[in-house]
Amino acid sequence: MHGNPDADIMRDLVQLLRERIEQGLLTIFIKIKAHRGDPLNELADRWADEVIQSENICWSLPTSRPIFYWTDNCTTHRSPMNPTVKKRVDHQVSQQQLKIHTGSTVNFLTREDNSRDLLGEFHKDRSVWIRARRRILQCLSYQFPCALQLKQCGFLNEVKCRLCEKYYKEKNIRDPPDSVESVGHIQCYFPILQLPRIAIHHGVWRELMFSIRKSSTKLNDVSQPRWHFPSP
Repeated sequence: MHGNPDADIMRDLVQLLRERIEQGLLTIFIKIKAHRGDPLNELADRWADEVIQSENICWSLPTSRPIFYWTDNCTTHRSPMNPTVKKRVDHQVSQQQLKIHTGSTVNFLTREDNSRDLLGEFHKDRSVWIRARRRILQCLSYQFPCALQLKQCGFLNEVKCRLCEKYYKEKNIRDPPDSVESVGHIQCYFPILQLPRIAIHHGVWRELMFSIRKSSTKLNDVSQPRWHFPSP
């Protein structure tokens, strides 16, 4: 009955039907058209109206789905898991995470009139690879599985980048710098990812140049474009 909104009602009926089958009793279901004056059908309608109007009448067994409660503007809401509840949970988790962190990411997320709306549109865009959208959420919510975050969660004792240490050892580099494995280190400094990082930066540059050229206009008295583009 998973996903059935009437599961709490049907569970009692199915249990009663099982008990009758175990006792060897015959059960026949007869479809009765509504609003045709049938006494039992009219009684069921009255019971349904009473349940809607009363706050004290509940079904004997609750649904197996978890029910979530939250308060918004002095109003208490209750609902099973749905997209609204998921957004509410994500919002509460992000608010709790921002309270225990400091840095540029927190400053960006807590400032008004920034590009947070663009991040939201990016995350909702189903044409974007799911791993890319998941990675954005991990970075913004301080859940990216790097050594720095894993140490704060108590899973690691050190924050050094083990791959950097292995890389420096293979290259026989003496006195290598101490590298903290953070999101910024992986994205901007990680030596092993230097070539993919350069390729991504060049791709972003080309996309920016294409968008600006497409949106550029020419001045009335000058034949040169309004924007000047240096050679990449």
